[in-house]
Amino acid sequence: MKFYLTLILVYLNTLNYAQGISVSPSRIFFKGEAGQTVSQVISFSNASTSEFYFVANIKDWDRDSLGVKQYYPMGQRKQSNGSWLSLSDNTIALAPGETKSVNLSITIPTNSKPQELTNSMLFFTQVKEQKDHLQHGVNMNILLEIGIQVYHTPNGMMPGDLEFLAFEDKGMSTKEADQQVRKMLVKIKNTGQINKDAYVRFELTNIESGEEIPVKSIAVAMLPHAEQWIELNLPATLKGRYLAVAILDAGTQYDLKIAEKEITY
Repeated sequence: MKFYLTLILVYLNTLNYAQGISVSPSRIFFKGEAGQTVSQVISFSNASTSEFYFVANIKDWDRDSLGVKQYYPMGQRKQSNGSWLSLSDNTIALAPGETKSVNLSITIPTNSKPQELTNSMLFFTQVKEQKDHLQHGVNMNILLEIGIQVYHTPNGMMPGDLEFLAFEDKGMSTKEADQQVRKMLVKIKNTGQINKDAYVRFELTNIESGEEIPVKSIAVAMLPHAEQWIELNLPATLKGRYLAVAILDAGTQYDLKIAEKEITY
C-alpha cells in the first residue's frame, strides 16, 4: 500500500479559492438548548474546469497571545464541541461548474453548561485521486484545506466588552529581510462570554508639526475572556515627539474605546 502526499496545505480565511472554489458560510453560530439538534447548510461551488474532491475532519482550536490560531486533536480543549457535530456527507466531489450542499448538525448534550461558548474547526481537505489506482483507494495528493469556524452560543450569554489593558512602545525591532521598524503593542481583553470581532484604528501625530502619519487599521477576533496583543509596526525613520492614539471599534452595539501614549523618538 502506497500513499503519495503533496504537502501544500492552505487555510483559506475568505473561503474563496482563485481556481474557482467557494464555500459558504465561513463561520457558523449555532443556537439551541441542551438536548436539541440544530442544522446549518454548507454550500460548495466549483466555477473551475477541474474536478475537486474534499474529505472532512474536525479539530479543536484557540488563539495564542498574538491572535494566531492553534489547532489540537478533537476533544482536547475544554471548550470543544467537535463531538457534537455530524455531517450528512463526509466527502464532497465537485464536478466542473457544479454546486453542492451538505448539512452540518449539532446535537447539544443534555449536560452541557448553559453559559459557556464552545467551538471547533471543521476542515474540508482536498484530495487529488490517482484514477489508475482509484479502485484500491490508496493513492492521493493533499492539495488545500478549507476551515469553517463552528460555534455554539447558548441563549442569555453576557456580551461583555472589549477593553484596553496596555499600550507599550517596544522601540526598534527587526522584521524580515533585516528591515528595521519601530514596534508598538496594545493589549486587549474580551470581558464577555461571546466571540467578538473588532478593528483597532491607530492615529499617529507629530506633536510639534501637526503632521499625521498614516497607519493601517488592524482587524481582530477574540474568543470569550481572551487577552491578546496587537502589534503595530511604524517607520524606523520617525524623529521627534508623537502622540499615538489607539481606537477600539467593536461595532455600533459597543462604545468606542480610546488609548493614548506620547512617545519621543
